[in-house]
Amino acid sequence: MRALVRVAQTIVIGAVVFAAAPVSAAHAGPFQPPSGVAGAPSIPPPSASCFRFPYFGPKGHANFDFGSDIVKLFNERGVQVEGIAPIEAKPGNKGIYMPIGWKQDHIDPCNGVYYPGGFIVNDVKSGHKVAIHDIYLRADGTHAQVEIDGQPQGEQLVATYKLHEFAWNVPTPRPLEGGIGPKYWPFYTSAYLSRTVKDLTGISLNEGDYLANLDAVVQYVP
Repeated sequence: MRALVRVAQTIVIGAVVFAAAPVSAAHAGPFQPPSGVAGAPSIPPPSASCFRFPYFGPKGHANFDFGSDIVKLFNERGVQVEGIAPIEAKPGNKGIYMPIGWKQDHIDPCNGVYYPGGFIVNDVKSGHKVAIHDIYLRADGTHAQVEIDGQPQGEQLVATYKLHEFAWNVPTPRPLEGGIGPKYWPFYTSAYLSRTVKDLTGISLNEGDYLANLDAVVQYVP
């Protein structure tokens, strides 16, 4: 139990580190469009502009599950969600799955918590394809490199969250899974995402609308 408490304290300290990171844009390297299927070859990570500290733990996984309204919208329009390795798309456009840990992720005190890979939203009906990749979690939300129909849009704030809704939940013990992590971490539509969806599809997805929930566990026990 004492070891579990120490691990929880480490997670909380790490959360504070990323929350303290500035919200200035990170510099990402060139993005090579994947083949359009889940598990496509990964892309080069963005170049470092600060120190790299190890991720919160050696391994784990995260489920980013879209809200029921988002899933319904995707399926009604025939939208296809595709993964950019190491992130994978879930069947039925229900969300994305990603491995987490020391192997691929790191903490950058200047830019936040970095996750490689990403996902593509292929809106067959409108003919537009949006890629979101090289993801950073910061105090104000999720920042990522965005490409629309192969054209880079730079780094954008693609989703927001409220620290008071998840910070207390980060060190939740999950003994059956051998680690710690939040089961409830809601994400919301950012102003940029709202405008982009409207411009590309005509669909009204309002800023602040519920987007998805993050359920993640960092594992310390095999």
